[in-house]
Amino acid sequence: MRAAVITQPRTLEVLEVPTPTPGPGQVRVRVGATGVCGTDLHLFDGHFHARFPLIPGHEIAGVIDQVGPGVSDLQEGQLVALDPVISCGQCWACRRGQRQHCLRFEALGVTQAGGFTQYVVAPATNAYPVQGLSAAEAAFAEPLGCVAWGILRLRPEPGSNALLFGAGPIGLLLMQALLVSGVAEVTVVDPVVERLALAKTLGASHTVQSGPPMAQALRDLKPHGFDIVAEATGLPGVVEAMPQYAAVGGRLLIFGVAPEEATVRLSPYDIFQRDLSLIGSFSLNGTLPLALSWLESGRIQVKPLISHRMPLEDLHKALKYKEHPGMGEALKVMIIPEG
Repeated sequence: MRAAVITQPRTLEVLEVPTPTPGPGQVRVRVGATGVCGTDLHLFDGHFHARFPLIPGHEIAGVIDQVGPGVSDLQEGQLVALDPVISCGQCWACRRGQRQHCLRFEALGVTQAGGFTQYVVAPATNAYPVQGLSAAEAAFAEPLGCVAWGILRLRPEPGSNALLFGAGPIGLLLMQALLVSGVAEVTVVDPVVERLALAKTLGASHTVQSGPPMAQALRDLKPHGFDIVAEATGLPGVVEAMPQYAAVGGRLLIFGVAPEEATVRLSPYDIFQRDLSLIGSFSLNGTLPLALSWLESGRIQVKPLISHRMPLEDLHKALKYKEHPGMGEALKVMIIPEG
């Protein structure tokens, strides 16, 4: 089969590799679509403890074409979305219900072969049947599962308001999830006018373009601050600025992936004196079913987020879009192996 393989940091090749065979308790999926994520760029750069050679791609959906011994609840021909997190179920973290922090953590497309290929093998327990969605739509189940975990961590109160920095694909998913979860209004900040327009179409109450006038515009909207301030940018400067826009008792959600070596300056006294809560959210944690329910019900829209569909041979170009966000105005790029 054909697969896009990172052979070493910053080196990506489309190669012929052996087609995998599912073992006991596994299924083989003919990949229909795999989304390109910022994590794929980090792996391409050699971060996230990747083991090379690696077939990346963790936002995967496709049709089961072979089931391994012992698999009874899934059948060939089913469209499924894959949860990439493979946990041992026995370690300290797993027993606490924190499977994404498994001490023997593995993940499709991160430490094991992922979805930028024609076929991928996964544990049957990680494959979730999909109804009424295309493969490209179903591939959003993984990033939306991450968003769902962030929402469960944040616990937004009904009728609250939120400020969200970042209107990329993950930010627009997070914005919609906040609204679905009871937040009454979301204000979105981004430098790209077209993305702000899309945010408005998808339900944003207000949009503000980042730049010098932004701070005053946000203060004019909420003089006493926002109940929730979230970021989906991964930019340390944004994180550092978040407390100034929070209301007393506000919750700050750090959702974007910042560089591992990055640091920010925050005032402990400010967090203490204003009863602020600082919340992190990592990966997904058994939240793929919630994500699929949002997708299948139509509560969260993903079709408008797909800007490109590309074959395996164009993955390198898709990673350049991630590396240079202004290039080609790409939102979510889907790799279609048979495309």
